[in-house]
Amino acid sequence: MKTIIVGLLVVALGGCVASKGFDRGVLRGSLGQDVTDQDIKSVLELKPQLPSPFKLGVYLYSGTNYRRAYWTDAEKNALLAYGNQLKDAGVVSDIYIVSDATVQMRNPSAIPNYATGLKDLRLAAARYGADALLIVSDASSVDRYNNPAAFFYWTIVGAYLVPGTHSDALVMIKASLWDVRNEYLYATEEAEGIAKRIGPAFVIEDVDSIDQAKKIAIEDFGKKLTDRLIRLNTKKQ
Repeated sequence: MKTIIVGLLVVALGGCVASKGFDRGVLRGSLGQDVTDQDIKSVLELKPQLPSPFKLGVYLYSGTNYRRAYWTDAEKNALLAYGNQLKDAGVVSDIYIVSDATVQMRNPSAIPNYATGLKDLRLAAARYGADALLIVSDASSVDRYNNPAAFFYWTIVGAYLVPGTHSDALVMIKASLWDVRNEYLYATEEAEGIAKRIGPAFVIEDVDSIDQAKKIAIEDFGKKLTDRLIRLNTKKQ
C-alpha cells in the first residue's frame, strides 16, 4: 500500500516521470498561415514602396501558449529596444506598438490566420501613420517531468525541498513584415528560446521557465530581424 501511495504522489506532484520533449511541428503550425496559389500570384504583382526611413507598426499576438497568453511590458520594451537600434541606423523613423483596441476585426476568429485578418491589422497600423506592419506571434510549450530525486516526495516535505522536478520550456517566435499600403511582404523571421529549470514540485513554476525561454527567444529574434533590415536597407541605398 505504501508503494502505491508513493507512486500516486510522485505522478500527481511532478507529472510524467520521463521527458516527453517538444513538438516543434505543432508550435510552428500554430504560428503559420495557409497560402494559396492566388495568394502567391497576388504577391508577385505587388511592388515594394517603403520610404527610407519608414514608420513601423508592431502587432503582438500570443498563439499556442502554456498558461500565459500575453506579452508583458518588459517583453514589449525589449522589442522596442531593437526598434531603437533600427532608428539609430536610419532604417526606421518611428516605431509603435499597435494596440488591440485599434483593431476592428470583421472576423475575430481570423487571428492567427493572418491571410484573413491582415487587412484589419493594416488598417489599425495605418491609424498610427505606419508605413510597414510587423506582425509578431509567439507559441510556447512546457515539458514537465521528474528525476529520481522525486522519490523523496512521498515525505510531502520533500516536495517543497528536493529538486526532483524538471520544467523545460520552449518558446518560438515568428514574424512577418508587410507594407501597410499594398500588403507587399518584405521579410519573415523566426527565432526560438529554450530554458531548463529544476526544483521541488511544490515550488517550481512552469511560467518562470516560459518567461526565461521567451526572453532568450526575443533576444535571438531581435538580433536577427535588426541585422536583416539593416542589410536590406543598405542594399536599397
